[in-house]
Amino acid sequence: MFDINKLKKLFVFGLFLFLSVDLFADFSFYWRERNYFLSEIRSFNTLDLDHDSPANSTGNVRTFSTLKLRMKPSLGITDRLAIHATFDTFTNPFSTVANEGGALQGQQAPDTNNYGPEVSTLIPRGLFGGASGFGHSALTRTTGGSIHNLLVKDAYLEYLGDWGILRIGRIPRHWGLGIHFNSGENASDKFADRTDSILYELGLGNAKLGAIYSKILENNIDSNGDDVTQLEGYLFWNDPEKDVDTGVLYTFLKSSEIYMALSYIDAFFIKKFQSWKAGIEVVASHGYAGTTSGNKASQVGVAGELSYKWTSSLENYLKLGYASAPDRGKREKLTTFAFNRNYDIALILFNQGVGAIPAETGVSASSEPDANAIFAAYYANLGANYNFNDRLGTNLNFAYAHAPGNLSAGGKKEYGGEVDLSLWYRFLENLSFTVSGGLFKPGKLYEGSPTNAPRTLDLCHTANFSATLLF
Repeated sequence: MFDINKLKKLFVFGLFLFLSVDLFADFSFYWRERNYFLSEIRSFNTLDLDHDSPANSTGNVRTFSTLKLRMKPSLGITDRLAIHATFDTFTNPFSTVANEGGALQGQQAPDTNNYGPEVSTLIPRGLFGGASGFGHSALTRTTGGSIHNLLVKDAYLEYLGDWGILRIGRIPRHWGLGIHFNSGENASDKFADRTDSILYELGLGNAKLGAIYSKILENNIDSNGDDVTQLEGYLFWNDPEKDVDTGVLYTFLKSSEIYMALSYIDAFFIKKFQSWKAGIEVVASHGYAGTTSGNKASQVGVAGELSYKWTSSLENYLKLGYASAPDRGKREKLTTFAFNRNYDIALILFNQGVGAIPAETGVSASSEPDANAIFAAYYANLGANYNFNDRLGTNLNFAYAHAPGNLSAGGKKEYGGEVDLSLWYRFLENLSFTVSGGLFKPGKLYEGSPTNAPRTLDLCHTANFSATLLF
């Protein structure tokens, strides 16, 4: 017997199949640049800096490995419309906030600290990014609890209009030198900033005017506790003829649950001229930050970079910076500024937890790896890059840091100095090996309060090896 309903279903299915083939015929799948496979081993010795106690309950030697495949696929739907994504696989099964952070504006550098946002639980840490960046993209698990090791970093729709660009989704974020927002594009970067946002950028010749609306920590749509909104606007200017990049970014972060309304101004300027390149970025915060009225914020972070290329083989550079420190006399005020954890100046200093005085520095040898960042310090880094040929090159640098104030009552201010040496070899055009080592001489800041028992500090040293395949 003839069934008109089956015929209708068959017709609908055929029409769907025809339209799908017709639509997808013009789709283009491609890989964006900077896909890579990384294998890395890093060993740190005498992280506790304690000469008298080899272990000091934290472990005197720690070795970490990283195995990561980063892929950046894109799907071109039309000439103007595309979907872009970035994901990592074979990553280490990280599960803490120390190992895969979101944007960290305002958050204290280490994971636990008696200063800044964590004072009297003024500001919940989750507002500034968690283990997977603003409460999203956690490592997927099976019902049995095993980890799939697939981390979706970002995925967003992009439309190229006549007047500007529209992006919707989980968008990678980078600004200026990267002390505030840092997308973590280098293979050595352990973090990547992104926000769930709607972004529109209006192009006006060399100028770009943008607006961004973001929801932060939106784990459950019906939860009041994670109702955090971030509003941003920026002006960016690029002049290729004069080799100038400059911009100003304004960020307003507000939570409906706690008494929090923070504003950030982030301005940068980068200029190239002949063999010189100079850049500066300044970030400052203002507003209310806490669970009750009266808890205010006033943070400052400054970074400067200067480089000179003597020849095609030799380049010198200088990095200088300042990050405001905690005001121990005003615990209700957020004054500590932390640089983005992707912005490093040395292999150990402000990159790994060292010492055994977490109450003063916020970190110690028992902290998670890569939990540190530049905070409460003046710092300088002087270095040089030299290429022996197209395949072989080296880097040598010296870093030194000093705290602007005492982090402990009567304590010293010198963080110390570090010398790092790296040697890289390009085995193939897209395959390179790097061997590096660093020696950190701790300053008296790590002795802690003078009321403590006298402590003899040991040198800390590290050795790293990595292989990177770009494709």
